Amino acid sequence: MKKYIIFSLILIAVITLFIYMENNSFTTLGFAGINISLPNAVWTALFLSIFFIFSLIFFFFINFKNYTYQKNIKKDISNIILNIKNRILHKKSNIPTKILTDINNFTKNIEGLNIKPEPLEKFEFLEDIKKLLAGETVEIGKYKLNTDNPWFIMNIKNRLKKNPDYAKEVLKKFKNEELKKEAFYIWAKSAPIREIIKYEYEINFDIVKSHINDSDIKLLLERAKLTPNEEIEIAKELYGKKSPDEELEVLKPLKWAEAYLALKYEHLELAKELIEANNLQFFKYFLELKVAGKKEDIDEYIESAKIF
Repeated sequence: MKKYIIFSLILIAVITLFIYMENNSFTTLGFAGINISLPNAVWTALFLSIFFIFSLIFFFFINFKNYTYQKNIKKDISNIILNIKNRILHKKSNIPTKILTDINNFTKNIEGLNIKPEPLEKFEFLEDIKKLLAGETVEIGKYKLNTDNPWFIMNIKNRLKKNPDYAKEVLKKFKNEELKKEAFYIWAKSAPIREIIKYEYEINFDIVKSHINDSDIKLLLERAKLTPNEEIEIAKELYGKKSPDEELEVLKPLKWAEAYLALKYEHLELAKELIEANNLQFFKYFLELKVAGKKEDIDEYIESAKIF
């Protein structure tokens, strides 16, 4: 401001001097019926001075307004920080703000270390977040999120739950490993086995169980990673659906399942061979009972042991 005043006064003086030197005639102007005659240089200095004074008033007003605005901004920031602390500490108080109202309103969505996705002005995207958390799908493209974004992933997962047929498209279209894996375990429950085994994902119990009657089931079992209990459950599902020899042949990749079925059909020699080869101590005692002529049921034995 100081520089502005100095340069303005110099400019007024220079222009006035220039007019005085070029044209020293008088000009008469009337104001409210009064005629005033002054040299042109004086008139010039007078009008420039009036303009200069109004410009100073204008700049003072602008600076005062900016000072007040900045002061309110700083106060609002302090209040918002305090409101955030209060909300994290589960204090319901909310100090009002003068300028940063929209941001301050958002602090009401904070509850402890969680954020409640209640829609607010300027934060309308929270409506979509709320839908995502409720298991719905939204038009996620408008937010221009990459495929590794957690909200993008959640949106695709929600769609997969509502539309399992979308799983094959996800497997082909996306590179995100989390999405592909999620899609695989949905798609694999109904896909052809020879297509399933082209993927390197682990074959789990649900996939095996959904294909229990498929002629290619053994291909899945060769890749399956199952617990002893799950192996036995698969053997129970297969029991009685083929001839004993066919069932045992299918279950060869699963040591617990094959041993269980051998005991179930009372193929004691085969059961002994499997138990000893794979160190299946749990079945060893039951085999000894059967060899001793005890009429024990393998399912009752497993149920009573309750170790699986």
